Amino acid sequence: MLRHLLAIFLLLLTNQAEAAPRLIPRVSGSVAPHPRANTTPWWRSLQHAILSIQRSGPGGYSTEDYAKEALVNSFQWDEQTHRPRFSPGTARPSFCSAAVYAALLSALLHWEESNQRRYISAKAWQALLPRLVKDGIGPWGYANANGPGFALLVHQLGAGINFTDWEKARPSDIAKIWWNDHIGADERGHLVILVQDDGANIRFWSANQARDNSPGGYGIRSVPKSAIRRILFTRITHPAAFNRASALPDSPWLTTLMQSNTTWEECIRRCGIR
Repeated sequence: MLRHLLAIFLLLLTNQAEAAPRLIPRVSGSVAPHPRANTTPWWRSLQHAILSIQRSGPGGYSTEDYAKEALVNSFQWDEQTHRPRFSPGTARPSFCSAAVYAALLSALLHWEESNQRRYISAKAWQALLPRLVKDGIGPWGYANANGPGFALLVHQLGAGINFTDWEKARPSDIAKIWWNDHIGADERGHLVILVQDDGANIRFWSANQARDNSPGGYGIRSVPKSAIRRILFTRITHPAAFNRASALPDSPWLTTLMQSNTTWEECIRRCGIR
């Protein structure tokens, strides 16, 4: 049964992202449309990471401190290789930003192994490890922040591009979804990895809250685009740029979003979208 589910999961992951109607006002980033399925080496590494996490089942959903500790404990430092080891079964229960960040780091490990080359130094890997920190402190503090935290992390490191046009999105893009009009302390948001766009709905992978007959935790979920107030896409185009992680400055602005809100214009400006 598990093998069958994973086969369906892999099929969805490799589906082509189709063009979608524009539902909300947006500005476009500097990225060309990609009409074909995504077959880049980075997407293959991200697929490998997602499937390795998914094999242990959904695992439950929680935003309590023990879920954050589970993420931290799932990455252990290896003194011989000077890289982290990831234990997917330990990263449970989870929540959306933890799921995406675990997949990101696991994909970076696989990507290095696939290329048989070390792109990320031990110092950078140490900086990338998740820790129990405030929003805006270190790479994990960026990725876990309210507002455009993950997008700002990738922009600051020069690891990819951010954009807001549905028609340019494709599988492997990471998306911050806002379910309401607030950005910051009062937002209702979700961080996900895009799997498929069928026009009226999108399918994504993340750690999701339990709903109907779907258990909480890791898995694919489908939502109508009409339920989404805003969306911000992030495409990782230069994975090697995560080697700059140790030089990433803290972001007091992201820290303020724990107590206050900001504007959409401020978000896209900080994330490098013209």
